Amino acid sequence: MCVVTFGQKPGNEAYDEITSIQRIMLQASNEVLDAENNLNLEIVHLEFDLILGNNVKYTYRTLSGGWTYVAYAEGESIMTDDIDLYMYVQNDITGEWIEVMKDNRDNFGAICSYQVFVTGNYRFAVKVGKYAEGFTGCHYYILIAHQKPN
Repeated sequence: MCVVTFGQKPGNEAYDEITSIQRIMLQASNEVLDAENNLNLEIVHLEFDLILGNNVKYTYRTLSGGWTYVAYAEGESIMTDDIDLYMYVQNDITGEWIEVMKDNRDNFGAICSYQVFVTGNYRFAVKVGKYAEGFTGCHYYILIAHQKPN
């Protein structure tokens, strides 16, 4: 069992508010509504997780050829100032991961858009570039989508 306090002491309201996943779920729900209702995207993967310090979190997904995929990652608004996203494809022969796209600009959310020609295995790496003052961890989500079929 691992207890993470983000600098707050357990047993108080500030701790409960900081460690709750509700804030990031609300943030993601706004992006889901925008993706589906305004951008005509079909979400194929949505994942929530916790990231601490300089750790990198990985998500793996088989992407189908013939689609342009969009991956978007965002950290909790009060805990992160910058989040980075890297996208890799796996070489079928060597198994090596080859970087195909990244968004490591200094920004609150990170986005990668990539046209997949051949079905393959992809890895998405999420890393916090900069935490908000006083934080060394946060919840984040990653959303992967493609255009809705006609």
